[in-house]
Amino acid sequence: MSSVNSNLSSSQYGYDFVIATTQASINATMDEYISGLESPVVTMCYVMDQAGNPQVIDYATLITQAKGTDPFSVANGASLTGEEVQNLSGVYFMYAFKAQIGLPPGYAPLTQGGPALPTIVTLGANTASVTYNLMCSEFTVVEASYGPRGIVSWLNQSQPSAAAWIFTSQVDLRLTPTSAYGSLPAAVQAQIKNLGGNAFSVQQLLFDLNNAALESVPTISGVAAGTPLYTGLQSAFIGAYFAELQKAGQPVLAYSIAQSTAPPASLTLTNLNMEVNPYMGTNGQAVAEPSQQQQSLASLCYLCAANGNTLPAATAFSWNWIDATESSSYDGVIAINRNTFAKYFQAVLSPYVARNCYQSYVKLTLSGTTVNYGWSLKPGQTPTSVFPAAGSTVLTMTYSSSNSDQAGLDGALGSMTMTTSMNVTVEFTGSAIIITQHLVVYLDISGVGDHLTGNIVDKTITDTYTLSVNATGGLIATLQTNSVNNSQLPQASAFANFFTDDNNIMDAVAGWVNTFTGTKFTDIPVTAAQSFVFPGGNTFTYEDVAFSDNQDLVSHITYVQPS
Repeated sequence: MSSVNSNLSSSQYGYDFVIATTQASINATMDEYISGLESPVVTMCYVMDQAGNPQVIDYATLITQAKGTDPFSVANGASLTGEEVQNLSGVYFMYAFKAQIGLPPGYAPLTQGGPALPTIVTLGANTASVTYNLMCSEFTVVEASYGPRGIVSWLNQSQPSAAAWIFTSQVDLRLTPTSAYGSLPAAVQAQIKNLGGNAFSVQQLLFDLNNAALESVPTISGVAAGTPLYTGLQSAFIGAYFAELQKAGQPVLAYSIAQSTAPPASLTLTNLNMEVNPYMGTNGQAVAEPSQQQQSLASLCYLCAANGNTLPAATAFSWNWIDATESSSYDGVIAINRNTFAKYFQAVLSPYVARNCYQSYVKLTLSGTTVNYGWSLKPGQTPTSVFPAAGSTVLTMTYSSSNSDQAGLDGALGSMTMTTSMNVTVEFTGSAIIITQHLVVYLDISGVGDHLTGNIVDKTITDTYTLSVNATGGLIATLQTNSVNNSQLPQASAFANFFTDDNNIMDAVAGWVNTFTGTKFTDIPVTAAQSFVFPGGNTFTYEDVAFSDNQDLVSHITYVQPS
């Protein structure tokens, strides 16, 4: 099972579009991103207040109050009676840390080989249990331990090369009112549920993972539990600092991203949630104990509403978005709901179709015993649109009109009926969009001695657009057109025509109708398909495009090199 099974129009789902990227691709891209990340160095210092509790103090202020002593310059295990330790004791210095998010020393990005970083993100069974490993390119912790008579031990240690200190949290990425996200201030929620140009980027995902309000209290690995270093990290970083960030919902270590403007897309993202899709078995259920490869194919799914539509609740998908045969070529997929794409086409086609929806009008008058036939067609009528729930036909647009009149008692001297119909079907199949138009103008004319009926216009145009996609998500379409003209002009019998003028009337009506409709009824221009642009164009490159078995528009994607 893979994206060919995408069925977003099912009542279980209903999202306008979904972007799904695999755990393996998220980690590879995030690994590359943090290897070049220039995040700020965060320095936090604490002194003891009168109640014996840690109190934040500005780094420069601390140095000034400690007679110029910088706690980070005091060596590990320094003399407790030395001037520097005593200066810090005099201001009741407790602990400090200096840290910077980034690639830890002694490691190389996955793309360059060498010692590999631990997995940064592990997708759990659901969106509330995403495991995140925070790693730093720099981390130094300093702690003074106090006894009854002052400082009794001094710790100053930095993260060694190729032995990273890792802080592991469980992160709840549900962006719903009842989750941790829902308790945050509106301004913080807007930063996390970013609907702008970075919405699907690893930069934004790292921002979300680093928000303390969404994280559980981290555990430490790479440091032996119970050691002075472990205690110092617990006190300085996880204790006072992390606890304060959780209250305010702030990102850990001041991580932020520069917002960018998304390239114009045909669907405007207006709401967003996230969903973890574990690796699914052939029975449509999550595999209880996935292999390493199966776990790497678990997906983080962005559930998206467009153009102000309601976003349905998160529901697990019964298929995998990427299978093992695709994993080396693609990072994920974007899928557009068949109904959403069909409604996009309805909006694009409506002005054109309306030009070929004609309200008919006929009027017969008498000049003595002579019948005067009058007629007209009024274009610009609104067709009825239907979106079938299943099958390759995703949209039908129909309009019909009929008008009649007669002259003489019960039409004894003449009658006329004009009926028009315009039918358009849109099919999604394979990698093609097929638009079929059928225009009919039916005429029924009678006079003394004869009666003519027939489709004076009966034309069908079938436009087949074979699709591909460019790297930035714009559809490319190759158009092939087939036209069929079954129009007929009935002829009155020679004998009857001796007494009536039906042929001349039929010729006049047919000539006028064909001239009137001929310039409007043409193949639909290729721009109807090529005007569509996928969302996420500054985050992904687009590799191919096709319709799923359920007519969702699907494209494989890869991350743009993060910056």
